[in-house]
Amino acid sequence: MENPVKISSIHLFIINVIRLLRVNLGLSQKDIQDILDLSSDSNLLGSVESNFRTERYHDKHLNKLAIAFTKIASEQGKDISYTVSDFYPPVNFKEEMIEKIVVKIEPTELKQTGILYLLLEEENDPFFNDWHTSKEIAQYCGGKAGKNWGSKDFTAVIEYAVKKGKLIRKSEDEALFKRP
Repeated sequence: MENPVKISSIHLFIINVIRLLRVNLGLSQKDIQDILDLSSDSNLLGSVESNFRTERYHDKHLNKLAIAFTKIASEQGKDISYTVSDFYPPVNFKEEMIEKIVVKIEPTELKQTGILYLLLEEENDPFFNDWHTSKEIAQYCGGKAGKNWGSKDFTAVIEYAVKKGKLIRKSEDEALFKRP
């Protein structure tokens, strides 16, 4: 079995922070590739998020991501502004060469958009293969995240997922949703 490569602890911190923010904002690796203006045959994100490749983000990438994350958060109705410094560890963080182990994101770490995206895209959860109400989606996601969410907590999140093509609505008359 292949062993993880070694990278700077600071670079690994940045990779893990961006991955968590990416999932919380409901963004795929392809979305990040588009934000970074990478060619369609490039798979930088797959390499960056792999434990077995040394690829990492550079400051040019971080600047683009900060701007894009701020814009996307605003589109989702969140009043958050990101800067490059949000991706870096605290000043007293110890820099050393360590094994590159990209952390698995736990559902309990996520808010509504993140948990919906994680279950829909990252884990390909079969729950979303069938039609469900927003209440059922909220209860299912809440159960996975260990939170007590209601349908009102997911109204905007589901609308955004429909807008982005991650979910489809059965009809204007029926508020039922599933994976396309």
